[in-house]
Amino acid sequence: MSDTIKLTKREEQVAELLAWGASKKEIPDLLPLKPGRKPIAIRTVENIVRGIYEKLRIQKVNELSAWYFVSHFSIPASLNPLKKKLISLTLLIIILPSEFSSFTDFIRPNTRNKVCRNYTFRTIKKDESTFDLI
Repeated sequence: MSDTIKLTKREEQVAELLAWGASKKEIPDLLPLKPGRKPIAIRTVENIVRGIYEKLRIQKVNELSAWYFVSHFSIPASLNPLKKKLISLTLLIIILPSEFSSFTDFIRPNTRNKVCRNYTFRTIKKDESTFDLI
């Protein structure tokens, strides 16, 4: 993986979208359109991605993301182990509180005492905007 290789403007746009997590199917809709032109085909996106992979000598989108962030945000590719641990710890401190606060969303409700109610709905007339439970 090299950070000195130059990509074309279109390859750069596709690489950026892939690095930020877009799928190949989403890219045609996310790329800027030229006036009077239709979005590019998914097949074209696949060919562009194949060319990017060949130029950078990579095989996966994860490697493309790493290359993109290293080359565009001046992140050194080789960090010493202490810096890696500090960065990981910082990210954990940022992410974990939100994970624990949403923990209640995953608690399954008690389904032992199921109560099944049969509801009937009154038909809605054209002039009414709501319906009532009977």
